[in-house]
Amino acid sequence: MTSPMIRKLNGLLKTETFGKVIHYFDETGSTNTVLSRLASNGASEGTTVIADKQTSGKGRLGRRWISPPGMNLYMSVLFRPSIPAWESPLLTLLASIAITETIKKTGVRNTSIKWPNDVQIEGKKAAGVLTEMEPKGDRVDYIVVGIGVNINMTREQMRRELGETAKFATSLRENLGGDVDRAKFAGDLLLELESWYQAFNRRGKSSIIKEWTERWGGYNKRVKVSTEDGKVIEGTATGIDGEGHLLLKKEDESVVEIITGDVTVI
Repeated sequence: MTSPMIRKLNGLLKTETFGKVIHYFDETGSTNTVLSRLASNGASEGTTVIADKQTSGKGRLGRRWISPPGMNLYMSVLFRPSIPAWESPLLTLLASIAITETIKKTGVRNTSIKWPNDVQIEGKKAAGVLTEMEPKGDRVDYIVVGIGVNINMTREQMRRELGETAKFATSLRENLGGDVDRAKFAGDLLLELESWYQAFNRRGKSSIIKEWTERWGGYNKRVKVSTEDGKVIEGTATGIDGEGHLLLKKEDESVVEIITGDVTVI
């Protein structure tokens, strides 16, 4: 199935491999679920799934990503990196950088990354990343990188779709005062993903960690972390390690490694 957006995207695409194979759906449960199935059947690296609407969009920690039709970007891209399984979170960092740079191309300023997987504009969430990895022994077989970007939602639409959480969200349209071409944005994002992935393969993880840290809104700030098991930890966010885990310095100078959790700048 195709659409005017996908036909336009195909004409704009400047990548070598990413997005050269696109599976498009007017509506699907989750683009990550579709692409995981394609990957298990041997789909090539760079294969992309795009949906106009998701009925079961996935967010981090089992949450739901609200995915109304006709206004945003819901996309999953397949990676087959030659890395150990424990390094797979680095693809979340890479995707966050790519999204940030693509948003900047639209003219939006004051973008930042929130650990571990959000991209913000003026401190409000504009995009999210969900990576799902399939191991093969202790190595990565494939990684599905799911991306959701709030592109053309109005403030009223965000209130209607997101309810109380709308006050923490924003869109490109809200910041630019007009609609953004979704096909061009998708093409620019695929090019950024491919470029940063090539840089990662050439230069290794240290370069990605450095670039991510430069865009991280919480770097060296006092933060509060709410963990999955209900604990709340406060400290200074001093960096991330080689697996993408947050390093938090507590008042007693001890450093805690946070694997997953919700972070709020104090």
